[in-house]
Amino acid sequence: MDTGRLKAESGGADTSEPSPSSGYWLGVDGGGTSCRAAILDQAGRLVGEGHADAANFLRVGLEKAVLHIRQSVEEACQRAGIDPALIHAACFGLAGVSHPDHNRRMINALRETFPIGEILLETDARVALAGATGNLPGVVIIAGTGSIACGINARGRFARAGGWGPTMGDEGSGSYIGRRALEAVVMAYDYRGEPTIMMDPVLRHFGVSSPPELPPVIYDSPAEVASRIAQLSRIVVNAAQQNDRVATRILGDAAVELAKAAIAVIEQLRMEHETFRVACVGGVFEAGDLIINPLRDEIRRIARHATVDAPLEPPMIGAARMARALTQADGSVSKS
Repeated sequence: MDTGRLKAESGGADTSEPSPSSGYWLGVDGGGTSCRAAILDQAGRLVGEGHADAANFLRVGLEKAVLHIRQSVEEACQRAGIDPALIHAACFGLAGVSHPDHNRRMINALRETFPIGEILLETDARVALAGATGNLPGVVIIAGTGSIACGINARGRFARAGGWGPTMGDEGSGSYIGRRALEAVVMAYDYRGEPTIMMDPVLRHFGVSSPPELPPVIYDSPAEVASRIAQLSRIVVNAAQQNDRVATRILGDAAVELAKAAIAVIEQLRMEHETFRVACVGGVFEAGDLIINPLRDEIRRIARHATVDAPLEPPMIGAARMARALTQADGSVSKS
């Protein structure tokens, strides 16, 4: 994973470095659906939170992504009652920055936007892992608009699987579940598949009255409609809760795909026989046992000592703690 560290150029806010005991730390988690910011004080307490729209610049563009990041940070600062210049270090965990070119573009944009002395740029998966496991060995599965799994073992080795985006991957994600819902609807209409109670809710979601009206909506503006497809996952969950067999099967398949990603990480890290936490992060897991139970069953076939549970802390808190770890007692940047 590529990361970027930078210092704010002189000419902005005061770049003299305060002692870590007197500063604030910022953590940001930005994905394809939303962006969340958190500020910790010198005692490690949460003092401010902020929220804004999507911050994956590959989906919404660099300018809009940075705008949403700034909005979430400004709200967090307002709620904390501080000026952004008081933030000693920040960690931004963002989707779409793993490629070096993308990483560099986002770092430059962050440098121009925030008067913060030290900035660490990570992927959203890495900060989710930090929050989910409390920086202990473990694995996190992220399933929102997209999907990815990553983990760290007791020897400090990092591994990941998935995260290839909606065209090449994102199996088990909201986008995957939404696509499967669309497939189910048109297959039922064609008499190629089972009837499903998802038909009417899916059509209403896109403002049409019959499946033949869907193609222009879906294909004429694919980038704009991507998030709306992911939102269909709620319809699938509602249908599964009403014992719709098609919807239940879709969620079961999604769980298996997410488990495959987690198992790939576990096997890369040689953790099959160890005891560790597999944390589940993202809107897909709002389906509860419909996703968690089959996911747990698949993972425990490979790692029987693993526990599948909620994250210890949300990703933006994990990011803020990573920002705090940047600074040592003397105020220098940590190289670890």
